[in-house]
Amino acid sequence: MKKIMFSGDLSIVQNGLAHLATKLGFEIASDGQEVQILHTGQELTIKKTQSEMRISFSEPAHFYRGLALLLNHWEDTEYHLQEKPNFKQIGPMVDTSRNAVPTVQKIKEILQSCSIMGLNQLMLYMEDTYEIPEYPYFGYLRGRYTFAELKEIDDYGFDLGIEVIPSIQVLGHLKNPLKWNFSREMRDTEDILLVDEPQTYAFLDKAIQAASRPFRTKKIHIGMDEAHTLGLGRYLQKNGFDNRFDIMNRHLAKVLEITDALQLEVEMWSDMYFRLGSKTGDYYDPDFEIPTEVVKNIPNVKMVYWDYYHHKESEYENLLTSHKLLEKPIVFAGGIWTWNGFAPNYGKSIVSTHAALAACKKQGIESIYATLWGDDGAEAPFDTALLGLQLFAEHQFNVSVSDELLAQRFEEIQGESMESFLLLDRFDQTPGVAPENPNASAISKIILYQDLLIGLYDETIAPFELTKHYEALASDLENAVYSQKTATLFEHYTRFAQLLVTKTDLGRKLRTAYVNTDTAAMRALLEPINKLKAQVEALRLGHRDIWFTANKAFGWEVLDIRYGGILSRIDTTVWRINNWLEHNQPIEELAATLLPFDGPYPMPEGIIIGRNLYHGIISPSKLSDV
Repeated sequence: MKKIMFSGDLSIVQNGLAHLATKLGFEIASDGQEVQILHTGQELTIKKTQSEMRISFSEPAHFYRGLALLLNHWEDTEYHLQEKPNFKQIGPMVDTSRNAVPTVQKIKEILQSCSIMGLNQLMLYMEDTYEIPEYPYFGYLRGRYTFAELKEIDDYGFDLGIEVIPSIQVLGHLKNPLKWNFSREMRDTEDILLVDEPQTYAFLDKAIQAASRPFRTKKIHIGMDEAHTLGLGRYLQKNGFDNRFDIMNRHLAKVLEITDALQLEVEMWSDMYFRLGSKTGDYYDPDFEIPTEVVKNIPNVKMVYWDYYHHKESEYENLLTSHKLLEKPIVFAGGIWTWNGFAPNYGKSIVSTHAALAACKKQGIESIYATLWGDDGAEAPFDTALLGLQLFAEHQFNVSVSDELLAQRFEEIQGESMESFLLLDRFDQTPGVAPENPNASAISKIILYQDLLIGLYDETIAPFELTKHYEALASDLENAVYSQKTATLFEHYTRFAQLLVTKTDLGRKLRTAYVNTDTAAMRALLEPINKLKAQVEALRLGHRDIWFTANKAFGWEVLDIRYGGILSRIDTTVWRINNWLEHNQPIEELAATLLPFDGPYPMPEGIIIGRNLYHGIISPSKLSDV
């Protein structure tokens, strides 16, 4: 434990230092080595010589980054570093709406990590995971945050120099709360609010107050993205077909009446204006057309251009130029692909981030988010994103970021190995997938969930030596270097790789044995099937430990049910095999002729392995619904 005596103006960093002392391994002591703190309002400068140590900075989060780097070079005789920020605000968007709702303690841990990287904002994306007292079914049994919890998060972020910003939805993406009867009169479609309905705005008034009041910031993000069927449900029944640009602008104006009364500064996702201006509904359609009158009538908001798909800097530059046609301030939101499946897609994350942030620097974008979505159940733990957050941080303080620099800073600031974290990318960067996984193939998730007997993807993956791939990955994970903080995480992924070794070819082997009436081979396969059952249960238990360390309980039941489904189907598989062996009862699934998987995500020519959501992997039959 290093003893430090800080001198200078401690007023804006004193609380943050107390929060970070344990994480960074220092204690404040009057007999410690002196570190001068100079709040100059200029770029971050670290100077260490034999006679002095000094950190000059413009804002607290930059200071904490400087302190982390200084402590890493504590034993060096001399250390000098000067870094100039490229953006006014930069930091993660944490998705709390896809089952995983991080505990307050986990959010504090994330805030600590952000601060020592020099990130100075964090957006909490809350579709229905905040409490609206007047609407008790809003966020019911979803792990929603109370006012007190959100205030505690905001206070902690403030101490660390991080602006915590609420992000809600005021139009679409509200399927969860709109399933309750309180919303019957304010639904357009199952996930979109009914524009022009008085009850809609009475609800939004309470929602916006509830989401904004716990926070110091006057900023709020109001969503309004991906409302694909806006005006085409009950609105259409009540009013007939209306110009959908007009519906958007009219609704936005009414929402801003609420936010203006609360003196809030509003951001929204920009995509609906471009989708409505595209004949195909494509956000990134270069042939979009937004009428001049529509642009003139867009109320005063910041437009958040979200894009984590393109791999070329020129593509981002073109789309940023397109956004300028909206005549509103532009914020950019990139992404760290934690929503690819069970493992992050770092190939796509890294190449898209390099391209996007290079374009943002050239075009003077001032505010940057790194989105961390949790699509389809938040199967990948949050900490898999740490390397991605470091990448965003290095783009904040460097004109360009090499692999060598990123690896160095990741080790210096977070004590982690970039090489080890990139092993996680190999779960889905497999044979049959293009370099950098541009189409977000998620074969590890597919293999885990697909049924041994039905084998929806067996014909698709058959040409590729995936078992060998996962054998090599399991071996590399067993020998990976990581910190005590991420030991549980890497143990979890080692178990996952070992499970994939067992399961990848197992369904095809069952089919071959059955078609050839090879009873000896079928009996022999009962051993790896039983091994697989034990591996699935071990993966479930390890995943459960990770979940309950980081998240509230609500939402885990979904993953428990998914794991339970795998285990139950293994039991049925063993029962069916034994009935065939002992009583010659047919196994119809294994007799069926398989086709390559087709849909719902079309893959470009030459890209064979794709992606899917849970319900589309396990069976072609309906999981639920009418």
